[in-house]
Amino acid sequence: MEWLNDGVGLIAVISTVIIVLMLAGVLSLLLVLRNKIAVQRLNFLGFYATDPMTRVRYADCVIGNRSINEVAVSEIGIRNGKVSFNLTDLYKKKANLSPEARIVIEQRSSIRFSLTEEELIGILFDGKKGKTLKTLRLYVVDLTGNLYEGKIKSVQKLLFELAFAAPDAPAGIAPAEGADANAPVAPVPAAISEAGEAPAVGNAPSDEGEEKGPSADAPADGAFGAKEGE
Repeated sequence: MEWLNDGVGLIAVISTVIIVLMLAGVLSLLLVLRNKIAVQRLNFLGFYATDPMTRVRYADCVIGNRSINEVAVSEIGIRNGKVSFNLTDLYKKKANLSPEARIVIEQRSSIRFSLTEEELIGILFDGKKGKTLKTLRLYVVDLTGNLYEGKIKSVQKLLFELAFAAPDAPAGIAPAEGADANAPVAPVPAAISEAGEAPAVGNAPSDEGEEKGPSADAPADGAFGAKEGE
């Protein structure tokens, strides 16, 4: 047993290292589980789509829940720069939900909705040079007031084409960010109000959005209304 007495120090060091590694592994596992359970992970997608039969263009929006918890939603909408447009009531109408129904995104699931050309035009708002298009972001506010959002570049491209590229494009619309400042502009359609709103018409997937949130500047409720962010 003399070899055991001679090597007791080495055995103690090896045992200590093994215990430390085991504790580090357990802590890492607990941290991973905490992130999966406690952190909401929403993914935002926006598609520039065309109906194969009618050749009518529309925007297809998808909000995916990558966490293992369901997300109860109080507001869904699109932000044009700092101006928010609440599409909650429009989504409920398209999803055949009652106005009092609660929107819930199940775990490992998603919800989606489409916007017609007319509904997209309603996302433009009045700026210094007329109707304005800035960076579009799809956003969600949960029941605890946390804001999550992601860019939808394909939808922004579609709206830019609708507002500027079409022969009968409305005048007085300011180019989008990064667009040619000398591009001709044209007349705002009568359907668009002073606040940049347009009525929903009819019932109606790509860029992967950046997930940002939660945030404290969650927009207030309102049906398809423009709200100036801070």
